[in-house]
Amino acid sequence: MFEAEPEAKPGIFAGEGRLVLPAVAGRPAAVYFTVRNESDTKVTLSSVHVAGAGKAEMHKTEGGSMGAVKSVDIAPGRAVAFAPGGYHVMAFDLANSMKAGQTGELTLTFSDGDKLSFPLMLEAMGGSMGAHDMPGMTH
Repeated sequence: MFEAEPEAKPGIFAGEGRLVLPAVAGRPAAVYFTVRNESDTKVTLSSVHVAGAGKAEMHKTEGGSMGAVKSVDIAPGRAVAFAPGGYHVMAFDLANSMKAGQTGELTLTFSDGDKLSFPLMLEAMGGSMGAHDMPGMTH
C-alpha cells in the first residue's frame, strides 16, 4: 500500500516502509521502502531523513560490498525498491525510545527540493521479515 501526504510531490508515491532495529544497541538500523514515479519526468532522490535518527544515508549493496550513494534516479513510470541486497537506508544514532511495534517516519528529499514523508513500521531484527525466517536462526 502506498501512502502520500496531500502536499507530496505530484506523481510520486512511497510506502511499504519499515525500519529494522539493530540487534545490538548503538549499531545502525536498516530502512526499506518502495518509491514509485508516476510523473512524466525523471526524478532524483537526493537525501533521506529518519525521525529519531541522528543521521541517515542511502546505500547500495552490489557485488558483495556496500557503499553510500549520493542520489537515486527514478525514471518515469518506474519504481525503485529499497530492499535487502540492493538499495537501502542506513539510520545511525537511533533514539533510545525507538522500539519494535512503534511507527516512525521517513522523509525523502528530491533534487528539486520537494519532500515526501510517510510512516515506517519499526521491527526487531529477525521479526516479521518474511517466511524465510526460521525459529533459532541468527542473522
